[in-house]
Amino acid sequence: MRKVVLVLLAALCLGGYIFAEGGQEGGAQEIVFADLSWDSAMVHNRIVAYIIENGLENEYTADFVPGGTVPSVTGLANGDIDIDMESWHSNLRDVYEKYTASGDILDLGKNLPDGPQGWYVPRYVIEGDPSRGIEPMAPDLETTEDLPRYWELFQDPEDPNKGLIYLGISGWAVTDSNEQYFEKQGLEKNFNKAIPGSAAAVAATMDAAYRRGEAWVGYWWEPTAIMGRLDMYMLPDTRLPPADINILVNKDLPQRAPDVVEILKKYSTTVAMNNEFLAAKEKQNLDNEGAAIWFLKNREDVWTQWVDADVASRVKAALAAE
Repeated sequence: MRKVVLVLLAALCLGGYIFAEGGQEGGAQEIVFADLSWDSAMVHNRIVAYIIENGLENEYTADFVPGGTVPSVTGLANGDIDIDMESWHSNLRDVYEKYTASGDILDLGKNLPDGPQGWYVPRYVIEGDPSRGIEPMAPDLETTEDLPRYWELFQDPEDPNKGLIYLGISGWAVTDSNEQYFEKQGLEKNFNKAIPGSAAAVAATMDAAYRRGEAWVGYWWEPTAIMGRLDMYMLPDTRLPPADINILVNKDLPQRAPDVVEILKKYSTTVAMNNEFLAAKEKQNLDNEGAAIWFLKNREDVWTQWVDADVASRVKAALAAE
C-alpha cells in the first residue's frame, strides 16, 4: 500500500511539473531581445518591452541578452533570441544574407533611416574655433592619406612615437572592416590601433579631447547623444555605406506572438528622434528603461501610431503611474 501511495504522489508531482514547465497555461510568455552594446539599441528594446508588457492583453515578459552583433544574429537564427531592434546588418552582410535566405530570420523593415558611420575628427582640428581661441591644427587634413603628416596631433599617451586611432569596439563587425582599412592605408607606420571594450569608453575619450580642445580621430556613428553635442567632421574617404538599421525577428515569432510582430512592423523612428532621447538620457542621467519611459511620455505622437487605441490606453495608464 505504501508503494502505491508513493507512486501516486510521484505521478502527481510529475504531472504538476510538466504542467508548470511545459504547459504554462495562463502564464506570461517571455520575449528575448538582443541587448546590443550601444545605447539606442538598448533603449529601443525597452520601449517595445514596456509596450508589450503593459499594453497587450496577451501576457508577455521581456528578457535582455547582452552580446555583440554577430553572436546576437546567430542567437536570433538559433531561436535563443526573438528580436533584434537595430540590426546594422550591412556591417555583417554575409551573416545576414545566410540566415534570411534560410528563413531562420525575418526582416520586418527599417527601425530608422540609414545611419551615417565613418572616421571623425573634431571640426576645429581642420577649421579652428575662434569662439574657443582654437587655431586650425591640420588645415590640409582631407583624407586618411593626410593623417601621417599630422600624427603628432593624435599622439598615443602610451607610445609617444605614434598617433592613436580608435577603430571601433571589440566584438563589433564594423571593427574588422576598420582594421582592414587601417592596414590597407598603411597607417600602422605612424599610428597605433585602439579597440576598447565599450562604446562608452570610446565616447569618453572623444568627449575629453573635445573639452580640452585637443585632436582626436576614430570611428563613430549616428544616432548618438555625443554627436548631437559635439561638432565632428567625417573624413570622406572613411564613410562606410550607410547602415541598414532594420528590425529582425526569429522565424517562429509571428506564430508565437503575432500581436508583438504587428507592432514591430509599424515601429519606425528617425535619427533626430534617437538623438533626442539619447540626449535626454545623458542630460537627466537616466538608465535605459528611464530613457524608454521618457520617449513614451514625450513622443506619444510617434508610438501611438504603432498600436491600436486599446493598447495605447493601457500603456498611457501605466505611464501615468510611473
